[in-house]
Amino acid sequence: MTSRPRINRIEYLVYGVFMLLIIIGPTLSTLFHGHEIDDTKFLLNDLMHTIKMVAAYIIVFAIHDIIIAPLLVHKHKPWLYFLGVVALGAVFMLYQCNSRPDDPLPPKIENSQQPAAPPPEIAPGKSAPVAPPPLRRHDILAMIMFLFGIGTNIGVKFYFRSIIARKEIEDLEKENLNQNLLQLRYQLHPHFFMNTLNNIHALVDIDPKKAQQCIIDLSKLMRYVLYESNHEFVQASREIEFMANYVSLTRIRYSDKLTFTVDSPDDGTQVWIPPLIFVSFVENAFKHGVSYNKESFINIVGKIYDGKDGKPRMYWTCHNSKRKSNGDSKKKVAEASGIGLSNIRQRLDLMFGTNYSLNITDGTDDYLVEMDIPVFNSDPSTNATHNA
Repeated sequence: MTSRPRINRIEYLVYGVFMLLIIIGPTLSTLFHGHEIDDTKFLLNDLMHTIKMVAAYIIVFAIHDIIIAPLLVHKHKPWLYFLGVVALGAVFMLYQCNSRPDDPLPPKIENSQQPAAPPPEIAPGKSAPVAPPPLRRHDILAMIMFLFGIGTNIGVKFYFRSIIARKEIEDLEKENLNQNLLQLRYQLHPHFFMNTLNNIHALVDIDPKKAQQCIIDLSKLMRYVLYESNHEFVQASREIEFMANYVSLTRIRYSDKLTFTVDSPDDGTQVWIPPLIFVSFVENAFKHGVSYNKESFINIVGKIYDGKDGKPRMYWTCHNSKRKSNGDSKKKVAEASGIGLSNIRQRLDLMFGTNYSLNITDGTDDYLVEMDIPVFNSDPSTNATHNA
């Protein structure tokens, strides 16, 4: 996992390489451009001047990086940043113009066979030579380097800031996903556990052995919800076992007029899926689709297949009957189903983006849920942790 300190270290490593190039380039140029010059004093002065300018450039870069750049990157104050850059540039150019050497040109090597030419005489009526311009070629080059340096600094800062921002968004989305999963878990708890305990209480005197088995199934279900479903992904076999325990406990309340079938040719031991992704649909199928006195059905089908990209996917359907209800009941059913559906869609969006499909057909007498999601041959959250 890429953390903020690691990103900051990479950012300053980039600055270090950039500064190293700034130091090496002018220094090597100073050392080798005068291979025909035998004036050691001039070369030393030129080298010292270069070192002072590089040091000034590094100081200016550091001031921009620590004080001025955050005004734009973090505090979003462009006008204040612009004023800071102008002030910093003015100070840098003032130093550049006042610290340049008096004689920027190296002395010429005298030829012993040719006497030095006398200085040209100023002809009568002509003016003296014009003074050198206030800005020289080195000054303009220094300003270009100044602009290039702050441009590089601000560009690198924005780049690494975008990486940090993306990481923060991913962390927030993951936290949101965990909260949604927690909400979904608590959606399951209250009514289901209350009804199950009431049913077990009623079975204690009627069928003690069945009551004991229900208690075992309930303990397995609670263990799964409390401990295993905390993970981002679980083995599909564990989810199938959880659903079997859930259905076994829920069917106690209904008569034999309910037909419940599950078609899952794969045992789910080789694939990983998000936990508690199906239970809301099965819960709604029992709650709103099963009648106590009429024939009802719930058919669940799960199939693993290879997608177009060659990666495994799961096609899962839940098809159930619908019992007749009045207007108020229909409104309550729609509101309850809408909350659960919105929760599941949000989880799927965060986990798979657009790489899934969820279609719901609300017919007159039946209700069909069709879900197609990617599955994994191993726990992707564990792999991501290891690869970070």
